[in-house]
Amino acid sequence: MPLRVLKTALALATCSALTAFAAVRVHPNTEWRAAVAGKDGRKVTGTASAKPTADGTGTEVVLAIDGDTPGATRPWHVHAGSCTKAGPVLGGARAYAPMAIDGKGRGSATATIAAALSDTGSYYVNIHDATAAMGVIVACGDLQKR
Repeated sequence: MPLRVLKTALALATCSALTAFAAVRVHPNTEWRAAVAGKDGRKVTGTASAKPTADGTGTEVVLAIDGDTPGATRPWHVHAGSCTKAGPVLGGARAYAPMAIDGKGRGSATATIAAALSDTGSYYVNIHDATAAMGVIVACGDLQKR
């Protein structure tokens, strides 16, 4: 009897693992893009893109903006959800180096996060005002599959 219980448990665990794997579909050629726009009257514009890492276990993100405050330093992250429905940061906040804004109001940043974007998920890029003002969003863009 114990062997039958063990086999049943093993079969259930295998099915659960396969179901979980199937629920997070990641295709190696899926690229995501976003048009980034300023919030609350800010004139910030820009683009963001995300694609799977070569091994498919993470995501490479590139962000570029224009029209921001010269000399600012902006924390930024990819989140699950959308600009109108906030969600958690993907890959951990420490994966994203703050973006430095140059004297002409332009900034760019890259990050490689230890999270793959699922084909069935929704994601967005948030640019925050400062590390001391993370609740203030300077700009946001919903990532769309290409």
